Amino acid sequence: MRLFIVQLHTKGWAVGVSYTPEERVLMSIFRLSNEQKNRLQYLKVKFYRFVGSLSICKFGEQYVVREKDLIGIERFFKDEVEKPFLEERKKIFRELLDKWDEIENRLVSYAKRHGIDPNRISRLKPKEESFLDLYYTVTPLDLQISGVFDLASKFEEKSSEAQEYRALAERVKRDAERRIAELKAIYEEKIAEMNRVIEKLKEAVKEKDRELYKARLMGLVEDAKDVAELIGEETAEDLKAKMEALKELLTR
Repeated sequence: MRLFIVQLHTKGWAVGVSYTPEERVLMSIFRLSNEQKNRLQYLKVKFYRFVGSLSICKFGEQYVVREKDLIGIERFFKDEVEKPFLEERKKIFRELLDKWDEIENRLVSYAKRHGIDPNRISRLKPKEESFLDLYYTVTPLDLQISGVFDLASKFEEKSSEAQEYRALAERVKRDAERRIAELKAIYEEKIAEMNRVIEKLKEAVKEKDRELYKARLMGLVEDAKDVAELIGEETAEDLKAKMEALKELLTR
C-alpha cells in the first residue's frame, strides 16, 4: 500500500507577502493580532492532531499516512479546518478594513520615525480575503525519495560540463542516503515494537487481551511492510521471514 506525506501550508499568518524589508517590518506590526493568530493556530494544531492519530510514522518531521486514510483526512480538513478557517478569515478581513484608518495612521507615524516612505503604506491594505490562506498537500513518499536519487543521477551526467555538478550530485546523493537511513530507523523501531508486543502476547492470559495484542501486532506488521518496500528487497525479505515465524503465534 502506498504511503503519503501530508503537510499543511499557510500564507499571510505571520507577516505575509511584502515588497521590501521595510514593508515586512510594517506588516508585522499590523497584520494580525496575537488573538487572531491564536485562533488560526488552533486550526493548524487541530489538523495535525488528527493526521497524527492516523499516521504510521513521521518522516522528515512530517506525518506519513496510508492511501486509505487520505479520504478521512480530506473530509476532516473540509469540515473541521477549512470551513472554520474561511469564517475566521472573513472576520479578520472585516476587522482590518474597519480599523484600517487607525492602522494606517499608526503605520504612517512609524514610517516617518524610521525613514520609510509613507507612500508605501496604502498598498499594504489587504484588498481581498485571500491575503490569508490555508491548504494542505499530499506527496507520495516513494516518489519523493526516488526523485532525490534521480536528481543526483542527472547532476552526475552533467559533471563533464562543470565540476560543480559532480559536487552537487554528491550533495544530493548524501541527502538521499540520509532519507533511506531515516526509513531504516523507522523500520527498526517498528520491529522493536513488534517484539515488545509479541512478549506481551505470549504472557497474556485473557482472550480479550490476546486479541488486542494480535490486532496491534498486525497493525505494526502492516506499517513495517509499507516502510520495508521503500527501503529495498532485502529488507522486505527480512520482514517476510519474520512473518513466517509469527504465523504459529497468531493462530493460537
